[in-house]
Amino acid sequence: MNEADRITQLVKSLLEIKDLSDEIIVVDGGSTDGTLDKALSLGVRAIRSSQTGRAAQMNAGAKIAQGGILWFVHADSRVSGDSLSAIRAAIKSGAYAGFFRLKFYDINLNDRFLKFIERTSHIRAKNYCLIFGDQALFIRRDIFNDLGGFADLALMEDWELSRRFVKLNYNKFITALDVEIGTSARRYIQHGRFKTWLKMNFIKFLYIMGVDTNILRRIYG
Repeated sequence: MNEADRITQLVKSLLEIKDLSDEIIVVDGGSTDGTLDKALSLGVRAIRSSQTGRAAQMNAGAKIAQGGILWFVHADSRVSGDSLSAIRAAIKSGAYAGFFRLKFYDINLNDRFLKFIERTSHIRAKNYCLIFGDQALFIRRDIFNDLGGFADLALMEDWELSRRFVKLNYNKFITALDVEIGTSARRYIQHGRFKTWLKMNFIKFLYIMGVDTNILRRIYG
């Protein structure tokens, strides 16, 4: 959604590491900055989702994908060169799904607070199977279909899917890759590190308390 400044870099990096059989599908949520046109100009499949929101957009992409493995990558992500080979190796070893090690690519190396968030995000996902979208979830298509895809939520679709993994005892088959996925720390930089961290955790608390995710998305925005 309005990621024209970042979509080109992401798609080009994916084109560099993909095999001939791999697909790249860009799903736009109604951008007004030319994101969809930029994606199309790179020669990949790009569609506009009938609904705005990550869950709806990812489900729309999964619906038209042909492959046996789905990999959900946010538009502001930066992928490592060995990402696809690591995914294939994990699935071949019996994983149902997995995720990457989070790394902020636009911070100072001495930024201890955001380095702390990087480390704890990986520990949280690895130990408690709470995988958030910026950790670039990959999943076998048959498992994704059996789960019914992402729930129709305005926010927290990643948390909700993770909870279903645990309920079905699938968490035993989730692989924590030691391969980095870059993500932008722009929210922390623009709005304050500690303030943004508190806001994110407040949203999680409200979700646990049953607050409507449409309200949570407005707070998040």
